[in-house]
Amino acid sequence: MMSIYEQLKAERDSQQQWELELQDRERRLKQQEEAVGRLAGLEEMLLIRIPAEKEKHQHEVSQLQDVLRERTKENRRLRSSFDSIKELNDSMKKQLNEINEQNKKLASQSKRVQARLQNLQRKYEHSLAQRGCPEVKSTECVKPSRKEKPAACGKPSYKRSSSPTRLKLLALLLDWVLDGQAFSSVAANEGKDVDQRLPPEFVLNERCLKVLPLLADQLRHAPLSEPDLVLNLLRLVHWALRHMDSSTQHVALSATLRRIGEEVSKPPVQSTGPQSDDADLPRPHGGAAAGGPCRSWPLSRSPCPHTRILSTLIVLRTVTQADVLAQALDSLRTDLMSEESRGLFVRYGGVCALLSLLQAGRGGLHTPVDVLVQLAEQSRYLNPFLEACSCKEFFQTASQLLKNPRLEFPTLEKLSILLQKLSNIRKNRRLFERSSLHLQIQEVHHNANRTHTFLCLNLRSILHNLK
Repeated sequence: MMSIYEQLKAERDSQQQWELELQDRERRLKQQEEAVGRLAGLEEMLLIRIPAEKEKHQHEVSQLQDVLRERTKENRRLRSSFDSIKELNDSMKKQLNEINEQNKKLASQSKRVQARLQNLQRKYEHSLAQRGCPEVKSTECVKPSRKEKPAACGKPSYKRSSSPTRLKLLALLLDWVLDGQAFSSVAANEGKDVDQRLPPEFVLNERCLKVLPLLADQLRHAPLSEPDLVLNLLRLVHWALRHMDSSTQHVALSATLRRIGEEVSKPPVQSTGPQSDDADLPRPHGGAAAGGPCRSWPLSRSPCPHTRILSTLIVLRTVTQADVLAQALDSLRTDLMSEESRGLFVRYGGVCALLSLLQAGRGGLHTPVDVLVQLAEQSRYLNPFLEACSCKEFFQTASQLLKNPRLEFPTLEKLSILLQKLSNIRKNRRLFERSSLHLQIQEVHHNANRTHTFLCLNLRSILHNLK
């Protein structure tokens, strides 16, 4: 009985345990059933809301597409309007530049005509004075510090051989005047009372006008035995020409300048009779070889490099013939191979002479740029040359060259070398901006062929230095 009881008790315990497990399983099944019911309800709700959300999304997308389409049309209209305004602005700028150039040319022509008229009136008065007093020479045409020079210039040249000391004295006086800067207000204060009532620049211009024809005669009759005299005459001529170029009073001396250019660029003509082809002042009579042996070569081919550089600069400032200018520029390129000639060229303002050639379009574009690039090579005169190029005139000339439709690629490449060296100087950034060169360089760099590696490299370097 006890055994049966224990078995029955164990059976009842197992049934109770099984009942508890069944209740737990039933509870979990109910939970799962409730979760499935909730999921079914959520699914039904999603099936209802998804089409509505899709429809709402499509509606919003269509609205955004319409807005984007309208904005795109507006942007296109604005861009088209901007392009048309830009083209109109560019055309107006071009017209304005052309009008300014025409105004400058007309103003320059007016000044030249007025100056020529004054020069002819002065010549007429001079001829009247000569007819009235044939024995009186124009010894008052130069500053007091130059009184000995016109005396030697105005007298007939056949007397020079009898007084070589006069030539040496004239050479020393010219050297003293040039090196001592006697063209200052001190010399003007010692002048006549009439000169004291006139502006110094006007007085100096008058004296330069009167002394240049006499200097042309001296250049023709200067003997080989006095090289210092020839050199100082050239220095004085070059100084007077530079002063006339930089002066605000533009005076036309075409005949005198042509005569000076011929005296420097051509060998002297052997003549026994008088010549008076100068329209600005009559030439003095006399033999060409009275002061010694006459030279058979032009001054621009002198064995002295100092004389050659000065003669070439005078030719560049006075001659307009293309063949003579081409020969002078070729000779200059040969001379600039030496350090001494480079120093002389920079010292005498040769950069300004080349800029005048480029601005006037004389001598072509290729050779003057070649000379500038040659000066930009490494030498002890590189910094003075770059300093001479760091001026408004150079950057205006470079801007004019970049606008030239006939500018060839080699010339553009060489010009980029110069501008790259100048862009390394900090103070030149303002000059780049004032002349709008930085904008032109950006345009050239944008339009440049990428196969031109050297040009693109220089242009990138310029733009980097200007940042």
